[in-house]
Amino acid sequence: MDAPSGPQGKPPVQPRERVWFAHAIRGPACLLVVFTHLFDLFPNAQTLVAQIANFPPLTGLPVVPWMGILGVLARNHISTGALGVLLFFLVSGFVIPFSLEHRNLRGFFVRRFFRLYPTLWVCLLITIAMLAVQIHFLGGALPFGKRTVGANAFLVSSYVRAPWIEPVFWSLAVEELFYVIAATAAWRGLLASRVLVLACAVGLTLFSMAAKTAGPGTLWSALGAYATYVIFILIGVVFHYLYRRRWARTESVALVAAIFGLWVFAMDHQGLGALSTVYIVTSTVALAVFAGLYLVRARLPYSAWLDRLSNISYPLYLLHGVNGYIVIRAAYTVTGNYYVSLAAAVAASVVLATGVHFAVEMPTNSFGRRLSRRLRTRTTPQDTAPPAEVVHLVDPAATGAGATSG
Repeated sequence: MDAPSGPQGKPPVQPRERVWFAHAIRGPACLLVVFTHLFDLFPNAQTLVAQIANFPPLTGLPVVPWMGILGVLARNHISTGALGVLLFFLVSGFVIPFSLEHRNLRGFFVRRFFRLYPTLWVCLLITIAMLAVQIHFLGGALPFGKRTVGANAFLVSSYVRAPWIEPVFWSLAVEELFYVIAATAAWRGLLASRVLVLACAVGLTLFSMAAKTAGPGTLWSALGAYATYVIFILIGVVFHYLYRRRWARTESVALVAAIFGLWVFAMDHQGLGALSTVYIVTSTVALAVFAGLYLVRARLPYSAWLDRLSNISYPLYLLHGVNGYIVIRAAYTVTGNYYVSLAAAVAASVVLATGVHFAVEMPTNSFGRRLSRRLRTRTTPQDTAPPAEVVHLVDPAATGAGATSG
């Protein structure tokens, strides 16, 4: 662990994968995504927002005072939302190998299931309920049926040509693909192999390019789009084994450079034009931020508030988008003040996320960990392989690869 444990402003003892610097990134990363959706897109891309949240576009919204900052970022091809998502991806690559060190796939997938899905389902139900209440007052009907709800609930919307009810869900589908790849490598005792990680990045690059020929809207094009982002996640894996002192610094730096080059090549060949440039430039910033925090991890002070924010980052990520849009619109129609409405949406998102964290996320995560340990205890030597020596989040699959902004 990078941060000491104990009272008096120091972090409590955490599971091994709760390395402080990596955990601390989650909260700010989530806020970057919240900023993009509620502070940028709502006042500046009302047509898109209204389509996503299923309400008539608002007019008369103010020119926000932070437009100057947004303009500077846009001119330099940097998206705050994409930056947040890419930081999340690097954190996943860094922490997931901790959960795979025992190479017990049953335990790993049980733990991932309870880490991901119960919270996802509750947040999805809240979003559907908010949409239903809005429709009650505005008239109309829910723009999706049971098939779409089911596809969203199991993160397969892109694979079955169903829309995302909450567009940020696409990044979870990317994470799931990474889980499968990482778990398969760990099962064979190869996740800690530098050659395997590099070969995986090369294979994903070739697959993402080949999948383009399948055409948009197909299963293969969706998998190819998500594979592009898994390449970037693999950089986090390199940092994990550097942190564990399994790999030397020089070879780790070379491997990061190689994988980043493959990511840039794959993204640049997705045919997304300026959008590819945004993700390439923003990923450079994300990597620099992550690497910088890694280098100063031993001197990074513990913050209870940052810890709490990172703890609720997953439900906050799932709840702030469509729900935030609905709250801002409803409050704006009453107050006529965007800033008051924005404050109400942020407060509602934080309160809802905190409630879901304590009522759903914490108990289901705890149950998943207990069940995972039980399965690991029951695992016999025959069950494991022999050790080896080694802009709004828009589903990227909708365009064949890539997303707009985080």
